[in-house]
Amino acid sequence: MNKTADQIVVGDRITYLAGTPIGMEKLFLSGEVVAFPIADPYTSVLWFPTRPDDAGADAEPVWVRHDKVVDVASAVE
Repeated sequence: MNKTADQIVVGDRITYLAGTPIGMEKLFLSGEVVAFPIADPYTSVLWFPTRPDDAGADAEPVWVRHDKVVDVASAVE
């Protein structure tokens, strides 16, 4: 991952841990950050509104915690 959580911007593509481990496997999903992140001042968690690759354009975003992001592909390289 070449960006820290505070450097992720709208349009970046992220891969994130989407569920809890099942045995030794983990479920990873990818999607596009669709809006500015929201910071929770009480827990110090940064949340990214993300459209998963398999979701339609009109689907509500999935909120991804910053500590669940495992890879970032920059929108502008």
